[in-house]
Amino acid sequence: MDTYQFKLIEGNFSSQDAKTVLMSVINSKINFHNLNAFSEFVKNNEDCEISKRRISVLSSSIKDINKLLEESERNGKRLKINGDITIEFI
Repeated sequence: MDTYQFKLIEGNFSSQDAKTVLMSVINSKINFHNLNAFSEFVKNNEDCEISKRRISVLSSSIKDINKLLEESERNGKRLKINGDITIEFI
């Protein structure tokens, strides 16, 4: 099995910079799933439940991340973020 790892995000960030980076990633994923759901609906006149679930999970993540960012801002703390992605052939 071939497995590859890539470090997409690595570093210490101010709360504002962390918000910019993290929201860009999450919003890109939400946009992907919105387009996928729309495409599925146009092609098959069906809702794409997988995309709907992922959008819901990602939206919840936004709320949780915003709470962390607000806490970081209140306490004057920086955030260390490590974001790895693993890709495997299946």
